[in-house]
Amino acid sequence: MSETSIKPLQKFHQAACGFLALNLVYLLLIYLFLPPFNLALPEAAGYTFLALALFGVLSYFIYKGSKNLAVALAAIYSARSLWAAYTLTTGEAFAAVPYVLPCLLITVYLLGRPVWDWP
Repeated sequence: MSETSIKPLQKFHQAACGFLALNLVYLLLIYLFLPPFNLALPEAAGYTFLALALFGVLSYFIYKGSKNLAVALAAIYSARSLWAAYTLTTGEAFAAVPYVLPCLLITVYLLGRPVWDWP
């Protein structure tokens, strides 16, 4: 499919699906690499459910074509990416940062695609 045949709303649909998928990968990587917390199972499950619900709600609004939300999230994820890259270069990064940073960068690209008409 050529770039000219992709409708603007389709880019938002792709951004929403990518946002949800990459945040699920991000969440999984964080749980794998972070040391275990002293949380009871219901508490940990509650936090996981809240994160999944937040990702789902944000993905829904991106899917519907919310340009302002996509801009705000692209700015947030850009800042997170810059900070992760900085901590990686200074040696202060968590063990998960080398694996999480690509997820953050791809999310920035996917969110910026429909907003700024990137290829």
